[in-house]
Amino acid sequence: MLLSDALRLRGHEVLAVCPKGGWLPARLREAGVPTTEVPMHGLTAPRTIGVLRGLAREMSADLIHTHLTRATYMGFFTGAMERIPVVSTVHVATRDFAYRFLPMRNHWYVAVSDYLRQRLVDRGVPPDHVETVYNGTDFGGASAAPRVDGLSVRAELGLPADAALVGEFGRVDAFKGQHILVQAAPSIVSRCPQAYFIFVGYAEPSIQQRLWEMASSAGVADRLRFTGVRNDVPRLMHAMDVMTLPSITEACSMAIIESMAVGRPVVATRAGGNVELIVEGETGRLTERTPAALAQAISSLLEDPEERSRMGEAARLRADERFTVGAMATAMERLYSRVTGIPAPAPA
Repeated sequence: MLLSDALRLRGHEVLAVCPKGGWLPARLREAGVPTTEVPMHGLTAPRTIGVLRGLAREMSADLIHTHLTRATYMGFFTGAMERIPVVSTVHVATRDFAYRFLPMRNHWYVAVSDYLRQRLVDRGVPPDHVETVYNGTDFGGASAAPRVDGLSVRAELGLPADAALVGEFGRVDAFKGQHILVQAAPSIVSRCPQAYFIFVGYAEPSIQQRLWEMASSAGVADRLRFTGVRNDVPRLMHAMDVMTLPSITEACSMAIIESMAVGRPVVATRAGGNVELIVEGETGRLTERTPAALAQAISSLLEDPEERSRMGEAARLRADERFTVGAMATAMERLYSRVTGIPAPAPA
Protein backbone atom coordinates (compact mmCIF):
# COMPACT_ATOMS: atom_id res chain seq x y z
CA MET A 1 0.00 0.00 0.00
CA LEU A 2 2.76 2.47 0.91
CA LEU A 3 4.52 1.93 -2.42
CA SER A 4 1.32 2.32 -4.44
CA ASP A 5 0.50 5.57 -2.69
CA ALA A 6 4.05 6.92 -3.05
CA LEU A 7 4.16 6.16 -6.77
CA ARG A 8 0.75 7.77 -7.28
CA LEU A 9 1.90 10.93 -5.49
CA ARG A 10 4.99 11.01 -7.75
CA GLY A 11 2.78 11.24 -10.82
CA HIS A 12 2.55 7.59 -11.91
CA GLU A 13 -0.78 6.09 -12.91
CA VAL A 14 -1.30 3.24 -10.46
CA LEU A 15 -4.07 0.66 -10.32
CA ALA A 16 -3.96 -1.73 -7.35
CA VAL A 17 -5.47 -5.17 -7.95
CA CYS A 18 -5.99 -7.25 -4.83
CA PRO A 19 -8.10 -10.07 -3.38
CA LYS A 20 -11.68 -9.33 -2.45
CA GLY A 21 -12.44 -8.24 1.09
CA GLY A 22 -10.06 -7.79 3.99
CA TRP A 23 -8.28 -4.68 5.13
CA LEU A 24 -6.11 -3.99 2.07
CA PRO A 25 -8.69 -2.69 -0.45
CA ALA A 26 -10.16 -0.36 2.16
CA ARG A 27 -6.76 1.03 3.14
CA LEU A 28 -5.77 1.55 -0.51
CA ARG A 29 -8.95 3.48 -1.22
CA GLU A 30 -8.51 5.56 1.91
CA ALA A 31 -5.09 6.56 0.55
CA GLY A 32 -6.65 7.56 -2.77
CA VAL A 33 -5.21 4.64 -4.77
CA PRO A 34 -7.60 3.33 -7.48
CA THR A 35 -8.34 -0.28 -6.55
CA THR A 36 -9.95 -3.30 -8.20
CA GLU A 37 -10.87 -6.41 -6.23
CA VAL A 38 -10.61 -9.78 -7.97
CA PRO A 39 -10.88 -13.45 -6.94
CA MET A 40 -7.44 -14.94 -6.32
CA HIS A 41 -8.43 -18.21 -4.69
CA GLY A 42 -10.70 -21.07 -5.66
CA LEU A 43 -12.00 -22.31 -8.98
CA THR A 44 -12.70 -18.84 -10.36
CA ALA A 45 -9.16 -17.55 -9.75
CA PRO A 46 -7.80 -18.52 -13.22
CA ARG A 47 -10.38 -16.20 -14.80
CA THR A 48 -8.61 -13.32 -13.09
CA ILE A 49 -5.88 -13.49 -15.73
CA GLY A 50 -8.47 -12.43 -18.30
CA VAL A 51 -9.55 -9.58 -16.05
CA LEU A 52 -5.94 -8.48 -15.63
CA ARG A 53 -5.39 -8.53 -19.38
CA GLY A 54 -8.41 -6.29 -19.86
CA LEU A 55 -7.24 -3.86 -17.17
CA ALA A 56 -3.73 -3.74 -18.64
CA ARG A 57 -5.12 -2.89 -22.07
CA GLU A 58 -7.57 -0.33 -20.70
CA MET A 59 -4.87 1.67 -18.93
CA SER A 60 -2.13 0.97 -21.50
CA ALA A 61 0.01 -0.43 -18.71
CA ASP A 62 3.78 -0.19 -19.09
CA LEU A 63 4.54 -2.64 -16.28
CA ILE A 64 2.94 -5.14 -13.91
CA HIS A 65 4.25 -5.34 -10.34
CA THR A 66 3.21 -8.31 -8.22
CA HIS A 67 3.58 -9.26 -4.57
CA LEU A 68 3.54 -12.81 -3.16
CA THR A 69 3.45 -16.09 -5.05
CA ARG A 70 -0.13 -16.37 -6.31
CA ALA A 71 0.04 -12.88 -7.79
CA THR A 72 3.44 -13.74 -9.31
CA TYR A 73 1.90 -16.53 -11.39
CA MET A 74 -1.03 -14.36 -12.47
CA GLY A 75 1.21 -11.45 -13.31
CA PHE A 76 3.59 -13.67 -15.27
CA PHE A 77 0.88 -15.09 -17.55
CA THR A 78 -0.76 -11.69 -17.99
CA GLY A 79 2.55 -10.07 -18.87
CA ALA A 80 3.48 -12.86 -21.29
CA MET A 81 0.16 -12.61 -23.14
CA GLU A 82 0.16 -8.81 -23.26
CA ARG A 83 3.92 -8.46 -23.75
CA ILE A 84 4.28 -6.26 -20.69
CA PRO A 85 7.31 -6.57 -18.38
CA VAL A 86 6.61 -7.99 -14.92
CA VAL A 87 8.37 -7.21 -11.64
CA SER A 88 7.64 -9.54 -8.72
CA THR A 89 8.59 -8.65 -5.15
CA VAL A 90 9.62 -11.61 -3.00
CA HIS A 91 9.05 -10.97 0.70
CA VAL A 92 9.97 -14.32 2.25
CA ALA A 93 12.32 -17.22 1.63
CA THR A 94 10.43 -19.64 -0.58
CA ARG A 95 11.08 -22.70 -2.71
CA ASP A 96 8.06 -22.25 -4.97
CA PHE A 97 8.48 -23.12 -8.67
CA ALA A 98 7.65 -19.51 -9.59
CA TYR A 99 11.08 -18.43 -8.43
CA ARG A 100 12.98 -21.08 -10.34
CA PHE A 101 11.19 -22.27 -13.44
CA LEU A 102 9.22 -19.33 -14.83
CA PRO A 103 11.00 -17.91 -17.92
CA MET A 104 12.97 -14.78 -17.06
CA ARG A 105 13.18 -12.97 -20.39
CA ASN A 106 10.42 -10.50 -19.49
CA HIS A 107 10.26 -11.13 -15.74
CA TRP A 108 12.31 -9.49 -12.99
CA TYR A 109 12.37 -10.00 -9.24
CA VAL A 110 12.76 -7.68 -6.28
CA ALA A 111 14.21 -9.12 -3.07
CA VAL A 112 13.64 -7.21 0.16
CA SER A 113 17.16 -7.99 1.40
CA ASP A 114 20.50 -9.14 0.02
CA TYR A 115 20.04 -12.33 2.01
CA LEU A 116 16.85 -13.06 0.07
CA ARG A 117 18.42 -12.00 -3.22
CA GLN A 118 21.20 -14.54 -2.76
CA ARG A 119 18.62 -17.23 -1.98
CA LEU A 120 16.91 -16.49 -5.30
CA VAL A 121 20.19 -16.49 -7.23
CA ASP A 122 21.08 -19.82 -5.62
CA ARG A 123 17.71 -21.12 -6.82
CA GLY A 124 18.54 -20.24 -10.40
CA VAL A 125 17.30 -16.67 -10.91
CA PRO A 126 19.83 -14.82 -13.11
CA PRO A 127 21.64 -12.18 -11.00
CA ASP A 128 20.77 -9.42 -13.47
CA HIS A 129 17.07 -10.24 -13.06
CA VAL A 130 16.86 -9.76 -9.31
CA GLU A 131 17.36 -6.47 -7.45
CA THR A 132 17.47 -5.73 -3.73
CA VAL A 133 15.04 -3.02 -2.62
CA TYR A 134 14.61 -2.69 1.13
CA ASN A 135 11.20 -2.14 2.67
CA GLY A 136 10.35 1.43 3.62
CA THR A 137 8.25 2.90 6.41
CA ASP A 138 6.35 6.11 6.99
CA PHE A 139 6.83 5.90 10.77
CA GLY A 140 9.66 8.44 10.65
CA GLY A 141 9.52 12.22 10.44
CA ALA A 142 6.74 13.87 12.42
CA SER A 143 5.35 10.53 13.60
CA ALA A 144 8.68 9.80 15.31
CA ALA A 145 8.40 12.83 17.58
CA PRO A 146 8.30 11.90 21.29
CA ARG A 147 4.64 12.85 21.69
CA VAL A 148 3.42 9.62 23.31
CA ASP A 149 2.84 9.41 27.03
CA GLY A 150 4.40 6.10 27.96
CA LEU A 151 2.54 6.15 31.26
CA SER A 152 -0.80 5.82 29.45
CA VAL A 153 0.41 2.70 27.66
CA ARG A 154 1.67 1.20 30.90
CA ALA A 155 -1.63 1.97 32.62
CA GLU A 156 -3.58 0.45 29.74
CA LEU A 157 -1.54 -2.75 30.04
CA GLY A 158 -1.93 -2.86 33.82
CA LEU A 159 1.75 -2.25 34.50
CA PRO A 160 3.63 -0.13 37.06
CA ALA A 161 4.55 3.39 36.04
CA ASP A 162 8.25 2.51 36.23
CA ALA A 163 7.93 -0.72 34.20
CA ALA A 164 10.75 -1.32 31.71
CA LEU A 165 9.09 -2.49 28.50
CA VAL A 166 10.66 -4.96 26.08
CA GLY A 167 8.60 -4.95 22.89
CA GLU A 168 8.25 -7.74 20.33
CA PHE A 169 6.12 -6.65 17.36
CA GLY A 170 4.89 -9.05 14.68
CA ARG A 171 3.02 -12.29 14.27
CA VAL A 172 3.45 -14.63 17.23
CA ASP A 173 4.57 -17.74 15.41
CA ALA A 174 7.26 -20.39 15.69
CA PHE A 175 9.73 -18.88 13.22
CA LYS A 176 9.61 -15.46 14.95
CA GLY A 177 11.37 -16.97 17.97
CA GLN A 178 9.19 -15.61 20.76
CA HIS A 179 9.99 -18.77 22.71
CA ILE A 180 13.62 -17.63 22.89
CA LEU A 181 12.51 -14.36 24.49
CA VAL A 182 10.30 -16.18 27.02
CA GLN A 183 13.19 -18.52 27.87
CA ALA A 184 15.39 -15.45 28.34
CA ALA A 185 12.82 -13.65 30.50
CA PRO A 186 13.81 -15.11 33.93
CA SER A 187 17.43 -14.02 33.47
CA ILE A 188 16.34 -10.55 32.30
CA VAL A 189 13.96 -10.13 35.26
CA SER A 190 16.64 -11.22 37.71
CA ARG A 191 18.87 -8.38 36.47
CA CYS A 192 16.09 -5.88 35.72
CA PRO A 193 13.22 -6.51 38.18
CA GLN A 194 10.94 -3.97 36.44
CA ALA A 195 11.11 -5.71 33.04
CA TYR A 196 7.90 -6.70 31.24
CA PHE A 197 7.51 -8.28 27.80
CA ILE A 198 4.93 -6.93 25.37
CA PHE A 199 3.90 -8.99 22.34
CA VAL A 200 2.03 -6.96 19.70
CA GLY A 201 0.47 -8.75 16.74
CA TYR A 202 -1.69 -11.71 15.86
CA ALA A 203 -0.89 -14.72 18.03
CA GLU A 204 -1.39 -18.29 16.89
CA PRO A 205 -3.49 -19.69 19.80
CA SER A 206 -1.41 -22.85 20.20
CA ILE A 207 1.85 -20.87 20.15
CA GLN A 208 0.56 -18.33 22.67
CA GLN A 209 -0.60 -21.13 24.97
CA ARG A 210 2.85 -22.75 24.87
CA LEU A 211 4.49 -19.42 25.67
CA TRP A 212 2.18 -18.95 28.68
CA GLU A 213 3.03 -22.45 29.88
CA MET A 214 6.78 -21.85 29.48
CA ALA A 215 6.54 -18.55 31.33
CA SER A 216 4.40 -20.07 34.09
CA SER A 217 6.90 -22.90 34.63
CA ALA A 218 9.68 -20.31 34.89
CA GLY A 219 7.71 -18.09 37.26
CA VAL A 220 7.45 -15.09 34.91
CA ALA A 221 3.94 -15.47 33.46
CA ASP A 222 2.89 -12.22 35.13
CA ARG A 223 5.53 -10.40 33.05
CA LEU A 224 3.96 -11.23 29.66
CA ARG A 225 1.33 -9.17 27.84
CA PHE A 226 -0.26 -10.12 24.49
CA THR A 227 -2.11 -7.23 22.88
CA GLY A 228 -3.24 -8.89 19.64
CA VAL A 229 -3.48 -6.87 16.44
CA ARG A 230 -3.44 -3.11 17.06
CA ASN A 231 -4.05 -0.02 14.93
CA ASP A 232 -1.81 2.19 17.12
CA VAL A 233 1.53 0.48 16.54
CA PRO A 234 3.62 3.72 16.46
CA ARG A 235 2.12 4.76 19.81
CA LEU A 236 3.01 1.43 21.39
CA MET A 237 6.50 1.44 19.89
CA HIS A 238 7.19 4.87 21.36
CA ALA A 239 6.38 3.50 24.82
CA MET A 240 8.91 0.65 24.62
CA ASP A 241 12.38 0.89 26.15
CA VAL A 242 13.94 -1.83 24.02
CA MET A 243 12.63 -3.63 20.95
CA THR A 244 13.56 -7.20 20.13
CA LEU A 245 13.16 -9.67 17.29
CA PRO A 246 14.57 -13.12 18.20
CA SER A 247 13.77 -14.61 14.78
CA ILE A 248 14.76 -18.09 13.70
CA THR A 249 14.60 -16.86 10.10
CA GLU A 250 13.86 -13.45 8.65
CA ALA A 251 13.92 -11.81 5.20
CA CYS A 252 13.54 -8.09 5.95
CA SER A 253 11.71 -7.23 9.13
CA MET A 254 9.30 -4.30 8.99
CA ALA A 255 9.20 -4.40 12.80
CA ILE A 256 12.94 -3.63 12.94
CA ILE A 257 12.65 -0.84 10.37
CA GLU A 258 9.66 0.72 12.12
CA SER A 259 11.34 0.45 15.53
CA MET A 260 14.42 2.20 14.18
CA ALA A 261 12.26 4.91 12.59
CA VAL A 262 10.71 5.80 15.96
CA GLY A 263 14.12 5.88 17.61
CA ARG A 264 14.23 2.63 19.51
CA PRO A 265 17.26 0.33 19.73
CA VAL A 266 16.61 -3.21 18.56
CA VAL A 267 18.06 -6.46 19.83
CA ALA A 268 17.73 -9.10 17.12
CA THR A 269 19.18 -12.47 16.26
CA ARG A 270 21.68 -12.84 13.44
CA ALA A 271 18.98 -14.25 11.16
CA GLY A 272 18.68 -13.54 7.45
CA GLY A 273 18.22 -9.87 6.63
CA ASN A 274 18.43 -8.70 10.27
CA VAL A 275 22.19 -8.20 9.90
CA GLU A 276 21.60 -5.80 7.00
CA LEU A 277 19.29 -3.54 9.01
CA ILE A 278 21.02 -3.29 12.39
CA VAL A 279 24.54 -1.96 12.81
CA GLU A 280 25.95 -3.94 15.74
CA GLY A 281 26.79 -1.71 18.70
CA GLU A 282 25.61 1.41 16.88
CA THR A 283 21.85 1.10 16.27
CA GLY A 284 21.22 -2.05 18.31
CA ARG A 285 22.53 -5.48 19.16
CA LEU A 286 22.83 -8.65 17.10
CA THR A 287 22.91 -11.91 19.05
CA GLU A 288 22.99 -15.64 18.59
CA ARG A 289 19.71 -17.54 18.69
CA THR A 290 20.05 -18.53 22.35
CA PRO A 291 18.20 -17.35 25.48
CA ALA A 292 21.49 -16.54 27.23
CA ALA A 293 22.76 -14.30 24.41
CA LEU A 294 19.41 -12.55 24.05
CA ALA A 295 19.09 -12.01 27.81
CA GLN A 296 22.57 -10.47 28.02
CA ALA A 297 21.95 -8.03 25.16
CA ILE A 298 18.52 -6.92 26.39
CA SER A 299 19.58 -6.64 30.04
CA SER A 300 22.63 -4.55 29.22
CA LEU A 301 20.45 -2.01 27.37
CA LEU A 302 17.78 -1.92 30.08
CA GLU A 303 20.54 -1.16 32.62
CA ASP A 304 22.01 1.68 30.56
CA PRO A 305 19.55 4.49 29.67
CA GLU A 306 22.27 6.60 28.04
CA GLU A 307 23.27 3.75 25.73
CA ARG A 308 19.61 3.16 24.83
CA SER A 309 19.20 6.81 23.96
CA ARG A 310 22.38 6.92 21.89
CA MET A 311 21.50 3.79 19.95
CA GLY A 312 17.91 4.89 19.47
CA GLU A 313 18.97 8.18 17.89
CA ALA A 314 21.48 6.39 15.65
CA ALA A 315 18.76 3.95 14.63
CA ARG A 316 16.39 6.80 13.76
CA LEU A 317 19.01 8.50 11.59
CA ARG A 318 19.78 5.25 9.78
CA ALA A 319 16.09 4.61 9.10
CA ASP A 320 15.63 8.17 7.83
CA GLU A 321 18.54 7.70 5.43
CA ARG A 322 17.88 4.18 4.12
CA PHE A 323 14.47 2.77 5.02
CA THR A 324 11.86 5.38 4.14
CA VAL A 325 8.98 5.03 1.71
CA GLY A 326 10.70 7.65 -0.44
CA ALA A 327 13.90 5.63 -0.66
CA MET A 328 11.92 2.51 -1.55
CA ALA A 329 9.92 4.32 -4.24
CA THR A 330 13.06 5.85 -5.78
CA ALA A 331 14.74 2.45 -5.99
CA MET A 332 11.63 0.99 -7.60
CA GLU A 333 11.50 3.80 -10.15
CA ARG A 334 15.08 3.05 -11.16
CA LEU A 335 14.22 -0.61 -11.65
CA TYR A 336 11.04 0.22 -13.58
CA SER A 337 13.07 2.46 -15.87
CA ARG A 338 15.60 -0.29 -16.52
CA VAL A 339 13.02 -2.93 -17.43
CA THR A 340 10.69 -0.68 -19.46
CA GLY A 341 13.23 1.66 -21.07
CA ILE A 342 11.17 4.64 -19.90
CA PRO A 343 13.39 7.27 -18.20
CA ALA A 344 12.93 7.58 -14.46
CA PRO A 345 11.66 10.95 -13.23
CA ALA A 346 14.24 13.41 -11.95
CA PRO A 347 14.65 13.43 -8.14
CA ALA A 348 12.39 15.95 -6.42
